[in-house]
Amino acid sequence: MSEVQTNLIQAQESLFFLLKEITDKSDEEIKNLSIKFLDQVQKKLSNKGDETLIFESLKEVTHNQPIYINGISYISLCEHHMMPFHGSASIAVFPKKKILGISKFSDLVGHFSNDLTLQEKLTEKIASFIHETLDADGVFVKMSAKHLCSDLLNSQNSSEEVITTYSTGVYELDFSLRNEALLNFS
Repeated sequence: MSEVQTNLIQAQESLFFLLKEITDKSDEEIKNLSIKFLDQVQKKLSNKGDETLIFESLKEVTHNQPIYINGISYISLCEHHMMPFHGSASIAVFPKKKILGISKFSDLVGHFSNDLTLQEKLTEKIASFIHETLDADGVFVKMSAKHLCSDLLNSQNSSEEVITTYSTGVYELDFSLRNEALLNFS
């Protein structure tokens, strides 16, 4: 038995005993819930493939004007509370020459969101990776999310939406380009 499997069994047992103490569910319900919960966490956090394989530029296609991809859905887990946050990402890329198939941006957001992270880190990681991989003139990423940790821990004062942005290259320097991207994101 691998170390991961041993740890999963121990986690299932610990979660079982915790839920048994704090809920009125039957043993069978708690057992099934513990297994299902840990299986979902493992699936969400074990997607650690090579992101460079996602991002292969289209051959013999060049473009040097801004490209906007709006409303890419994602779900991630907060590294502070291990609770989900979910929302959408919008990406502006000002390419030098290389571009990608549009679905690759969704694949990349999904890949990087499969981790324990913060929304701010996720926003920066996506923008920086696109900028470096495509050698773009600039990248601007806007992410909005609903944080369940905020809702569950402080339901009276929970935030409706958290918005983070990160810009590189020309988007970092040129306010009018950033503004144009924001207009295209709405």
